Amino acid sequence: MRFADPGRFDPDRSPFVPLSFGAGGHYCLGAPLSRLEARIALPRLLSRFPGLAMAAPPVRRDAWIGRGLDRSSIALTSAA
Repeated sequence: MRFADPGRFDPDRSPFVPLSFGAGGHYCLGAPLSRLEARIALPRLLSRFPGLAMAAPPVRRDAWIGRGLDRSSIALTSAA
């Protein structure tokens, strides 16, 4: 077991090693592009649409491979 109490939420837990894009042989090939999008596109999107909001709760996909969101509806309002 990696942590003494894995079921307890502790954002200051150490050592913190995010596995967002996997590791080793399972490292995501799209990770550099995704990081670039997060650094460039997301700030522009949020500044263009300051009222960006979820229109409905996201629908999760729980498959053996490719877990994540199946559908995520958002509402856009443009800045005047």
